[in-house]
Amino acid sequence: GRGMLEATRMRRLLNGSSPKEVVLDVLMIVSELARMDKGFYEYIDKANILTHLKEFLIYEDPNLRAKACSALGNMCRHSSYFYDSLAKHNIIGLLIDRCTDPDKRTRKFACFAIGNAAYYNDLLYEELRRSIPHLTNLLLSPEEDKTKANAAGALSNLVRNSNKLCEDIVSSGAIQALLKVASDCSTVALNPPRRDAVNESPLKIVLFALAKMCGRSPCRNVIRSSELFPVIAKIRQSPEPTIANYATLIYDKANGA
Repeated sequence: GRGMLEATRMRRLLNGSSPKEVVLDVLMIVSELARMDKGFYEYIDKANILTHLKEFLIYEDPNLRAKACSALGNMCRHSSYFYDSLAKHNIIGLLIDRCTDPDKRTRKFACFAIGNAAYYNDLLYEELRRSIPHLTNLLLSPEEDKTKANAAGALSNLVRNSNKLCEDIVSSGAIQALLKVASDCSTVALNPPRRDAVNESPLKIVLFALAKMCGRSPCRNVIRSSELFPVIAKIRQSPEPTIANYATLIYDKANGA
């Protein structure tokens, strides 16, 4: 991987004259290396590809947009190494725009990247503020379960490191949207048609996000006072232990236990 990541070679491969298939392969390799080990971050950094990734985020080909989102997500997977660079290159705003991309895979990977960009600290919270309404809309749209799970995970990470964005989480309706998804998934949670049914739904991540939000008092109050809160009480009876535990945690925290 290191030899391929040499800066002049990468520039040659990504400069616009390479066939699209080559560019897609390069992005896939970068994404995979970033996913595998944070030890590759230094080499990816030296390859100077952020300018290219930025261009690919607004490229007409949806495959390139999706791959760029995926690569950026994996570049934030193991640490905050690239957070500063993402800010300097003004990439966060473009990533947020991809949440409303016409391509469903791009939307899915944009949520993944935003979640990882919020995970390790709150350095990018201010820039990520604008993502909250988009993530909320994705929860309420007929999206793939994985996209909804990624959107819920991103929202949970936006309260993980500070309460800076709690007011936006509340005012955007994100909590109500999470509770709505939990409500929609509750039938499967209580009577799973088969063992892996619950794992395939976004419910686990949604409950995890709500549990995380219960740790912030402005969010906790909204959860407790929602007309959908009784659904959480019901989900405590789920035969799936993780689901039941999260629901119990939310119920107890929201009630001040």
